[in-house]
Amino acid sequence: MSIRRLTPVLLGLLVLGSPLRGQADKDELPVTLNCKPPSFKTKHPPLAFNGTCPLSNGVILRVGLHRIAETLSAGQLVPNVIEAGGSNAEVEDKKFTFAFTVEGPGKFMSEISIPLELQEKDYVAEVKKRTATKGNWQFEFLAWGDDLVPLLPSKLQEMGALVAEAREFVKRCEQACGSEQQWKAVAKNMQKEGGTLSNKINNHELRAFFPAAIDNLFYTMRNVSTNAPYYSFGADGKFSGATDYHADGKKVKTFRNEDFSWDNLKRYVDESLPCAGREFALWMVKDLRRTAGQMRPEIQEAVKAHKAAPGVDLYAERIQKATIGDLDQLEADIRGIKK
Repeated sequence: MSIRRLTPVLLGLLVLGSPLRGQADKDELPVTLNCKPPSFKTKHPPLAFNGTCPLSNGVILRVGLHRIAETLSAGQLVPNVIEAGGSNAEVEDKKFTFAFTVEGPGKFMSEISIPLELQEKDYVAEVKKRTATKGNWQFEFLAWGDDLVPLLPSKLQEMGALVAEAREFVKRCEQACGSEQQWKAVAKNMQKEGGTLSNKINNHELRAFFPAAIDNLFYTMRNVSTNAPYYSFGADGKFSGATDYHADGKKVKTFRNEDFSWDNLKRYVDESLPCAGREFALWMVKDLRRTAGQMRPEIQEAVKAHKAAPGVDLYAERIQKATIGDLDQLEADIRGIKK
């Protein structure tokens, strides 16, 4: 999976299927693309596209899809471009279709090209002539519908339960490391349990809705479980972090390059829930952008249900009163962008 970080700027209002280009040249090949958002009540639904391209039957298009997903970086929610799929599509009656199974709702970017090397010999001259002005098209889509926001309150509750499960496991690891002898007696089972929990978090359906929070929780739990063989104890028998004997006894750092200590690891776990709350709040802003600022009852009800939740509490009142003109600053504040 390839990831490309975007600069932390606001995403702005987008029209479904809007092309990423300015005024078209009169000789430019008019390629269009549309997408109907699926329901995300099911896991990994197909995202279907249909488009038009005025070329001969049998011409092959190359299609790439990327999803914009949030990640937590130095306290900021930052949009990242993540590869979501790629395939070829064939023109038939000046139309083409393709579909990708996607991880979750969000903003998607689709790129279409017509490489000469994919074409049958009879079509090369036509493609070369028609793509001389432009041979690459990019489109953006906000791929979700009105049914997404009502799903989010229960998803945030599930996130709370997952964070509690991770917190309890880290607490038990800390207790088991009360002495070296105590840890050795349970190390094998604890490491196995930690690996199972890490995989559960990494593959959890909540990643579709709160990717930044899930990643933060997953990296924390992976640190706890994969470093278990390197847990070290001082001369006094007390836990002293993790030491890599493959690297001349160098102390192991956390994924944030901080000391490998229980205080730090517990702090990371506890930061996951307010992170999910901020992503929840950000979904409300994104949905307001999708509908050009229309404050639907579903948004009011979703925010009301979690107005006291960590990460939502700071923004609940502003979201409920937001107009289209408020969204830029509100999004910046939720993301933690410093102007």
